[in-house]
Amino acid sequence: MPEPHPILIFIPEIKSLISQKGFDELKDFLLEINPIDLADGFPQFPPEHQLLIFKLLDPRRAIAVFEELDLLEQEYLIQHLEDLTLTPLLADIPAEVARQLFQKLPERSIKRMSGLMKKERIKTVQNVLVLPVDSAGTLMKTEFIPLNQEMVARAAIEYIQANMRVRKEEGIHSLYITNNDFKLVGSINLSTLIAAPRDIKIKEIMSPVSFIKILASMDQEEAAKIFSRYKLISAPVVDENNCLVGVITADDIMQVIQEEDTEDIQKLAGMEVLDKPYFDVSFSKMVQKRGTWLCVLFLGEMLTATAMGFFEGEIAKAVVLALFIPLIISSGGNSGSQAATLIVRAMALKEITFGDWWRVLKREFASGLTMGSVLGAIGFFRIYIWSQFSDIYGPHYLLVALTVAASLVLVVLWGTLSGSLLPIALRRAGLDPAVVSAPFVATLVDVTGLIIYFSVGIFFLRGTLL
Repeated sequence: MPEPHPILIFIPEIKSLISQKGFDELKDFLLEINPIDLADGFPQFPPEHQLLIFKLLDPRRAIAVFEELDLLEQEYLIQHLEDLTLTPLLADIPAEVARQLFQKLPERSIKRMSGLMKKERIKTVQNVLVLPVDSAGTLMKTEFIPLNQEMVARAAIEYIQANMRVRKEEGIHSLYITNNDFKLVGSINLSTLIAAPRDIKIKEIMSPVSFIKILASMDQEEAAKIFSRYKLISAPVVDENNCLVGVITADDIMQVIQEEDTEDIQKLAGMEVLDKPYFDVSFSKMVQKRGTWLCVLFLGEMLTATAMGFFEGEIAKAVVLALFIPLIISSGGNSGSQAATLIVRAMALKEITFGDWWRVLKREFASGLTMGSVLGAIGFFRIYIWSQFSDIYGPHYLLVALTVAASLVLVVLWGTLSGSLLPIALRRAGLDPAVVSAPFVATLVDVTGLIIYFSVGIFFLRGTLL
């Protein structure tokens, strides 16, 4: 594989060759550029130069570049390439790429594609289009090499060679075996097939299919979990009748995993999921997706003012308590945010299930109590030592220190338990645990933390400051 070229290196060279009309040199130079890098650099060229560059690419590299382009760039090529260049491209691009084009391009582009594609290929793409948008079947490759169980090894190898010459497939690791009704019955490694006696039947050396297969209608996230659990490189895709309809590879799944991780991170940040890359999201949509949750969290934080109003009398009598409100609620919010993030991620990785709630409760209770005690001790000694040099906390500084210390223990404990158990409860209810975002937990603990703080203050300071 050619070494990747930094975009800033190859773009000036390409522009120079185009201006000099050195098209033969440009064609050779393009062979040295990684298709992914070339696709990244496409927006740096005017449309007419994009067409020129694309037409100079050999067919296999043209497909690789086309797959990496943005939808608008793909649409431009479909509309402006000559039939002689576009027809073989549409014949060889993966079915999942063709499916995305059929789903997202305007009618005029779909019409042109349909006019240049063979009926069999259009039918294959349409079969994928009827599947749910987030199903595993929309990721599968429909151009694969199935083997019949009655084939002998020699015939199977010849069949594979013939197909690879036509389809130019790469990276074949496993081959999937069907019976005469095209139902999936087994699989075989390419190395096993090559090493087998020439006249032995495939069914005698194949591995019978276990439960590691993907239903076309299965959710993409569930398919990704199967790949992760069993460390698969590829997996067969079957329909409801167990007929082999495609193959999914680890490369196909990686995008799903990345998207799911991105969604979880965005939810944990307290916002709606962005359905496009950052710079592709319009300003109004960005404000909407971020502002909605900010408004919800703001309304939640307004309950903080309500809680403080409820204890207005206590605050008026012991103004010193107000000094520690930010300290108390931020400590509880931070501990809750930590716990929520840890548990949501552990659940995503299947490290924690609902059945583990009691173990989580015991572990987080101990963690929250320990961390709260440490913070409480720091707070106590901070007030005690400061009071030796200042009268800011008044004559009852020891009681104030005890109030702050005990409140920190309880608020951090409460934040830790809330952040850890809420995601588990949501998963049990069939909801996405990532909804329990760090800001959501922090808001919850802010309100309840104030109630805990002033309740502890009333307990310790009644008869003195209160």
